[in-house]
Amino acid sequence: MPERGTFVGVAWSAAQGAGNHIVAARLHCEPERARLSRLWRPFQQAPARRNVIERMAGWLAEENRAADRRLTVGFDFPFSLAETHLRQLGVLRQAISGPAALGRALSERYLPAGADVGAAADAVRAELGRDQPRSTDCYRAVVPLPGRAASLRRALFGIVALSGAEAAFLPWDEPEAGRTTVVEVHPSHLPRVLAGICGYRDGDGKGRPALRAAVLRTLRSTARLRFEMEEAAEMVGDGTGATLDAVLGAVAAASASQGSFHQVPHDVPRSEGWIYSVPEEPWRR
Repeated sequence: MPERGTFVGVAWSAAQGAGNHIVAARLHCEPERARLSRLWRPFQQAPARRNVIERMAGWLAEENRAADRRLTVGFDFPFSLAETHLRQLGVLRQAISGPAALGRALSERYLPAGADVGAAADAVRAELGRDQPRSTDCYRAVVPLPGRAASLRRALFGIVALSGAEAAFLPWDEPEAGRTTVVEVHPSHLPRVLAGICGYRDGDGKGRPALRAAVLRTLRSTARLRFEMEEAAEMVGDGTGATLDAVLGAVAAASASQGSFHQVPHDVPRSEGWIYSVPEEPWRR
């Protein structure tokens, strides 16, 4: 973990009333420790998906000012699509430029004023056919969400929400002093590589409070993460895993920052992006 900086993890949702489900966690990194300073739902006052899209750019700017312009944010939705799908949709050139350009292109075509995110995802799915993983999804062993177009709806909503943000989107952009750094993360990757823990959500079969508590103990020992008992109780008690996912996302972003974000393999297409996480599996050492 880095010795300085503010890192926010966002557990995303594309459900109706998404603002009621999206959770954010803010970490402050200091020498010898990282501290969880806030766990909250930043879009709860305007929960509709259209509201979240409209508020995203302003929220990121506010968080950056509060962090003295030393902010890194990790979102847990895909920042792009598989290169094959980008070619099918005719947006490969925009995807090579990054999520902001891709989001604007997708919004113009599938989300005109008043259009519904769910209907837009169905329209995109109809053009694409079956799901196609990105290279980074394979590297990080990402399991598609259950349900027709669920993963695509989540990605489309998130990419469009980021389209108006003023930020450095990695790996397309280089980090820039004073500018918010935004990265894609996959929260469940951390428990798997740090402690061999998976299925910590109640609906995953093995998921139960004891596993979420074990994840927190792992974060306390490996990342020197400090949190209050009330926050721990909230994370352990949340069977959806959203609050824990937000914290894991912030830790992933912070850990990647400590390594200067040098993680992307040479064979990953620029258009597809990369999922940032801990720099390597500790058990390989």
